[in-house]
Amino acid sequence: MTDKTWLSRWDERYSNKGFAYGTEPNNYLKNQLKKLNPGTILFPAEGEGRNAVLLLNSDGKCLHLISALKGKTKHYSWQKATM
Repeated sequence: MTDKTWLSRWDERYSNKGFAYGTEPNNYLKNQLKKLNPGTILFPAEGEGRNAVLLLNSDGKCLHLISALKGKTKHYSWQKATM
């Protein structure tokens, strides 16, 4: 699979109006973050950013990597609305 095909797949998945995985963060991650001291965390392949928004809204710092343009666009719009 070429990079273009791979990115097109994710752009297609995230092009719907709703969120592909919902807006609630991953339950496992949510529970693990409660055990950690505030700091900076890396979220690779963050998709639409549901986990990053959780961390950013709880005074943490996050470096999140989103490859799909549709996912980035949706994430940043959502992030602005929730902060």
